[in-house]
Amino acid sequence: PNGSSWEHQGGHIFIHAESSLFSLPCSPTGMEVPNPTYHWVHDKEDHGNLKVSEQGHLLFKEFQAGESGNYSCTISYMERGLSKSQTFHYSVLGYHVLGGLETVLLFQSKRCEEKWTKKFLWILQDSLNQVAAKQHCKFQLMGFSCFPTLNEPLHKVFVEVQLQVSFFGPHWDERCVSQDQEKVANCYHRVIQQNI
Repeated sequence: PNGSSWEHQGGHIFIHAESSLFSLPCSPTGMEVPNPTYHWVHDKEDHGNLKVSEQGHLLFKEFQAGESGNYSCTISYMERGLSKSQTFHYSVLGYHVLGGLETVLLFQSKRCEEKWTKKFLWILQDSLNQVAAKQHCKFQLMGFSCFPTLNEPLHKVFVEVQLQVSFFGPHWDERCVSQDQEKVANCYHRVIQQNI
């Protein structure tokens, strides 16, 4: 006999857009074969551009929705002198939770001069960037305006700052790196629930 090969449907794999690092194993957890070689193919690009670990895991770094598509991995090995292979097919789908929270911050000030306001916004952005790095979220300044206060003396104004807050900033998923697909999925769900 020449050898044998099998085809398997691995199912749908959902990856959040902009995930820091996602690892897709070639074969199911627990499958062990002697001296395997791995060959990944994507329906949209040359397989030479795919990043594969020594263990045969397909690596996605900073996943983008355009990387969605059909992926196949063939694991080849020798068993009792016979060449064998198994191919696993996956449909990788990128998703993104749209939007975030939109909020308005009001600050009371004595002036609304462009030079002062720009400096204030720069300091505010710097402070928000520190919070974002710690919380793995993202703040986007949408705009600002100044208007007089009604109940205060005329020389006071409000500076209104409009912000959008996204729960999914850089490295929001860094705690979810694991070789076990089920643990990764559970971790993603937990992180998303905590962020929301």
